Amino acid sequence: MFIGGLNWDTTDDTLKLYFEQFGKITHCTIMRDAESGRSRGFAFLTFEDPASVNAVMAREHHLDGKTIDPKRAIPRSDANKTDKLFVRALPATCTQESFRAYWRAFGNITDATLMMDKETGRHRGFGFVNYEAKDSVEKVLAGGPHYMDGQMSRAFLAPLPPFFPFLSFPCSRTGKRGPRD
Repeated sequence: MFIGGLNWDTTDDTLKLYFEQFGKITHCTIMRDAESGRSRGFAFLTFEDPASVNAVMAREHHLDGKTIDPKRAIPRSDANKTDKLFVRALPATCTQESFRAYWRAFGNITDATLMMDKETGRHRGFGFVNYEAKDSVEKVLAGGPHYMDGQMSRAFLAPLPPFFPFLSFPCSRTGKRGPRD
């Protein structure tokens, strides 16, 4: 579990002692700053019995004078298992139909959307594809790069990779979304 909102003075021992009322704990670590050793205000803990997590989630918690925020932690190996892809560098000739048809070759699609510019009516060079099965996503990623109408396009797990922030957030100086605006 992820435990957020901890008091800076909460220790591993007091955290473990509090949560032992819900079941046996196999791991408990408050995350600390590497240089100062000070608590970063959150921790991870693991129960021996997964049912203990349900008991924790059923109520509000207070520890060392603060309301704390426990959440189910998602293992990193599961965090990357998504059925949604972000596809970039699409050719200008790409249509909604050709986009859907190309990606359908890898598995059953639940949604395929080209992101459109409302002013020009043309697509913005990227889109999203959702598959019924996660193994279809793995096929796409293993098969790249992909060529649509002779142009290389790349697919990534959604949400957007961090190196493409201009596609989803306005630029601070201009308020525009990217190089084509």
